[in-house]
Amino acid sequence: MGRTYVDDNFGTWDMEDEDDLDFYNQVQEESVEKRCEGCGRTVRLRPDYYICSSCADTLERGGDLAWPDKEE
Repeated sequence: MGRTYVDDNFGTWDMEDEDDLDFYNQVQEESVEKRCEGCGRTVRLRPDYYICSSCADTLERGGDLAWPDKEE
């Protein structure tokens, strides 16, 4: 039976083998703390991502985001 992990990049991970865990760990190592441009929460994302998994899911389902103003 696999284990379940959650992160701000891809959401829920159900892992069955070592390759999955290796990729998850790589994503965690590459992630940096930043402000999600969709909800404004401070999350850990890969440097080239600008919204968290929760916001991406909302958009994929046709929802709207608050898109908080960017802090300079």
